[in-house]
Amino acid sequence: MTDIQFVYFDLGNILVSFDPRIAARNLGRLLGIDEAKAWEVLYASGLEERYEHGELTGAEFTQRLRAFATSEQSSITDQAILDAISDMFTPIESMVRLLQQTRQKIGKIGILSNTCEAHWDWIRRQNWAVSKVQVDVTILSCRVGAMKPAAAIYEVAEIQSGVAAEQILFIDDKPENVLAAVNRGWNAHCCLGGEPAFDVLSRELKLP
Repeated sequence: MTDIQFVYFDLGNILVSFDPRIAARNLGRLLGIDEAKAWEVLYASGLEERYEHGELTGAEFTQRLRAFATSEQSSITDQAILDAISDMFTPIESMVRLLQQTRQKIGKIGILSNTCEAHWDWIRRQNWAVSKVQVDVTILSCRVGAMKPAAAIYEVAEIQSGVAAEQILFIDDKPENVLAAVNRGWNAHCCLGGEPAFDVLSRELKLP
């Protein structure tokens, strides 16, 4: 069996938990519309996914959302909107030690996530230990123009890792994303952050 030389971590539900209902509630309050309408324009319409896919810039994304604001709320700034849809995350702080142990054992770690610049920026601005952990490679769908489980994002991740596919370990909370990685020859596992992630990595990497 080939030794693992690089470990990729998903972001959502691995390093941070999130609740999209909070994002819809925040957006609704900001735009002056009800939560159900905010959910429709943000998620059901596919707008958030287009932003995470890199099809829209932040300015284009907020312009589309601002169109639904009441007249009293029409002058909301781009940053206020981006923060409203991002203020739904909470840290899984037990992952900090696991990230540090993994990096000490393997040497290189990275993040491989379907996310948008607004979410990434908001998380990085928080005073959380998990937000401050240094990683060697960051692969975000919005920058790559492809979302897991599409092959293109894994291809970029392989190149950026600098190691062979079979030397990559990856944990993600979605079975379809894990399956796509396995099909490329990665050692990939489906789990949540915290104790489940520790169980996987301690087993695969022989962590103390």
